[in-house]
Amino acid sequence: MESWRIVRGLLFFSEQRVTSTWSDLAAFLAPVFLSFYAMAVLVQLPRTKLYRVALLPLVFWLSLRAGTCLDFSRGQPELRYFNKGLALAMFHVALRAATWTLANEPYVKRDHDRARSSNGIADKVNSKSLADNSNDIRSAMLNGCDLCYNLRGIGWNWSERTHIRSPTFKIESRLIFAVLSFGRSFLYMTIGDAMDLCVRAFAPQGSTAWSIFDPSLPPTRRYLQSTIITILVGFGGISVLEMVYSFSAATCVVLLQQHPSEWPPLFDKPWFATSLTTFWGRNWHQLFRDCFVGCGYKPLEGIFGRYAVIGAFLVSGVLHNVGMRGMGRGDALYIVGYFAMQGVGVALEKLWKRLTGRQVDGPLGCLWVWVWQSLWGNYLVDAWAQGGLIARSALFPVRPVSWAVNSAGLLANWGT
Repeated sequence: MESWRIVRGLLFFSEQRVTSTWSDLAAFLAPVFLSFYAMAVLVQLPRTKLYRVALLPLVFWLSLRAGTCLDFSRGQPELRYFNKGLALAMFHVALRAATWTLANEPYVKRDHDRARSSNGIADKVNSKSLADNSNDIRSAMLNGCDLCYNLRGIGWNWSERTHIRSPTFKIESRLIFAVLSFGRSFLYMTIGDAMDLCVRAFAPQGSTAWSIFDPSLPPTRRYLQSTIITILVGFGGISVLEMVYSFSAATCVVLLQQHPSEWPPLFDKPWFATSLTTFWGRNWHQLFRDCFVGCGYKPLEGIFGRYAVIGAFLVSGVLHNVGMRGMGRGDALYIVGYFAMQGVGVALEKLWKRLTGRQVDGPLGCLWVWVWQSLWGNYLVDAWAQGGLIARSALFPVRPVSWAVNSAGLLANWGT
């Protein structure tokens, strides 16, 4: 801790987090977004790598300063997850800036003719190149904002290998899409509340930090209970991400007049994944894929080949550990270790295919995914619980299930 205080002093950071006011937000976040936007413009222009290298340390410093100095919780422990979100966002900005700095070819935004398919919208993008505009700084400035928030690269050349699920239903109307998205957001908030309520039934009353491994239980029952909690937290986490994504989709379609095709589904049925490779490469959300590949996989690919995938998972682990550090807690061994073991699992699948000529697939592959995820997920969820994120945070603005159960008088002994 003493060494961290010294580092903070050398970087001109305040010793304690600053309770966020509008002036503080402008002073800390505006420089981050301006420098990030400048990097987004430069990566679209040829022969700008030297400028990007020069700008990168400034983006790093501004992001680290904002992520460690601002306090979005206003001193309330149950709202510390806001600081987790801030830390994740700022570290992600730094990762994307590093990825853009390492890019060898300019990023190109393709024309959207919004090609439709019979079972969805925007499942493909017209590949008409905008090479004529590659030197156009005006186009780069106009597209810079889209590049900043377009995490999956929809409509950009750098996302050609990113899997994006086609929607089940074709929706052209912005109004209908917005209404359905708001409804989906409320539905996932309800599901997440139900999952959180179930986890709270296992959590002891009192301390904000707790362990999913109950030492008072015999080993078999202890790990069975921790695995149940892990699965509940997994579905709860999916619900939280879907809730935020659906709300964002509805808001952007209404206020920014974006087309529904720019908001395809976030997940692709991860519970049906038949291998860890497909789970992380197709079924799980791909919001951070570009950063993990650019900062973790590509630098190691020349040395480790296909097994460099472990590097991508290590970067993912660092990102998630930084998020917990934003809450004042963090366990690098458990958090980074979980993601490292996901990389090991993917590497084992590649080794299996090399030795047997067969891919991990089918019902046994699905069982393998569930067992591997549950085994290592126990330690990740325990780190979250001990950090106060699980069953202790006010994650949901409205808690319909908790309200219904509480109204029925069933919540008296659940510590909520």
